[in-house]
Formats: sequence, C-alpha cells, structure tokens
Amino acid sequence: MCNNWPDFPIDVEGATGGLIGNTVIICGGTFKECYSLTSEKATLVTHMSIGRLDAASIVINDNTLWVTGGYNHDGSSFVYLASTEYVTVTGNMLGPDLPMALSDHAMVAINSTCSMVIGGTDENWGNSASTFFYDRNEGDWITGPSLLQRRYGHAAGMVTDEETGEHFVAVTGGSDSEFLDSTEILE
Repeated sequence: MCNNWPDFPIDVEGATGGLIGNTVIICGGTFKECYSLTSEKATLVTHMSIGRLDAASIVINDNTLWVTGGYNHDGSSFVYLASTEYVTVTGNMLGPDLPMALSDHAMVAINSTCSMVIGGTDENWGNSASTFFYDRNEGDWITGPSLLQRRYGHAAGMVTDEETGEHFVAVTGGSDSEFLDSTEILE
C-alpha cells in the first residue's frame, strides 16, 4: 500500500496514463492536462490538444505516452475522437488519427514498432469488436482480427505461453449490453 502520496490537484474521471522512465504520467479525463506524479507532488507537465475522457494509452520507446481517442464533453454534447497525441515529460505533439473515433478501448504494445487498438465504443454509441494494428515505421493502420464479443471498458495485455514461448494478446472483461466475465486470446 502506498502511504502519504499527495492528493491529485484536480478531480479526474476517465483519465489514462503510464510510466515514462521513473515518472508516472496521468493525462486527460475531464481536463486537457497531463501531470507527473511522485510521492512528493503532482506537477503539471503539459496540456493536450483537447480534453479526453475514456481515452487509452501505451508507453512507446520508454519515453513517450501515446494517448488515443476518447471523447470530449463540452457541456452540451459528446464528441468521440479519432485523434491521438504523443506526451513526454517535456510536452506533447499530435499523432496519427485512429481508423475510427473510439473511447473506452484498450491498447497493447505488440513490440517496439507495432501497437494494437482493441474494441471500444464508436462515435455512433455502438460497441466495437474491431481491432487494428498500427505500424509506427510505415505509419499504416491494418485491420486485425475481430473479437468474438463486442467490448468496451475492457483490459488487454500481452501474455506468453510458458511452454511454447509464443506471445498472445489477452482481452478480458468489460461490457457490451451487460458486464462480461469472458476472456479472448488473439494470436
């Protein structure tokens, strides 16, 4: 248990983040800000281009948080986002657009040059079974395998078969029309 950590400086819901080096970075939620968090204090690092609720993120190249999608709520409407941005401890820059606007999706770094976006809720409030690979070297999105079950608010991660050494993506939980207790394995 972590004792005596400082209070976060703003109320946050639907934020995302990751560990860049030894620094925890928390971005988005109801605001555009990204903060670094240590046991002593939370410090404003940068402002993203737009507030992102329920975005997803992964750490790439050990020094950059890639924040994708989510939605922006301007008080009167929800706008689902296809935009992405890269956040470092010194600032941010726009990234490639997702193939479709998504929130509540999951992301996994497959290796140092390939990432995967999994499921989520699209701009028509529909839950998605789609997956997409992004090749950072080529700058291309490639359609991946469809999930057996549409999911949003789920978790995903890389797992390794201890006997064969093969790597798989495990996708678990989340919701569709009800909470899900299933797991899918993607090769």
